[in-house]
Amino acid sequence: MINKRLTVKSPAGLTLLALGKIVRISREQHCSVLFENENGEKANSDSYFEMLALCAILGTTLQVTVDGLNETKTLTMIQEVFENGAGI
Repeated sequence: MINKRLTVKSPAGLTLLALGKIVRISREQHCSVLFENENGEKANSDSYFEMLALCAILGTTLQVTVDGLNETKTLTMIQEVFENGAGI
């Protein structure tokens, strides 16, 4: 299990397209990914609704916890989504 604080750098925030990438990454890499905001609200990468409820706009920092076989690679891929969004 690894943890890292990531800050949303995409001007559009974590949009549905970006969240879709995160869901796909966690499923393809067979990892569990948990997000927690500064208010202690948590979201699992399996739930679009939970992730949307975090309201991760530009500048939002989330604690990301990844657990699974490919956790380092998964975290790197998720970090790219935080920095670049869904390419929009």
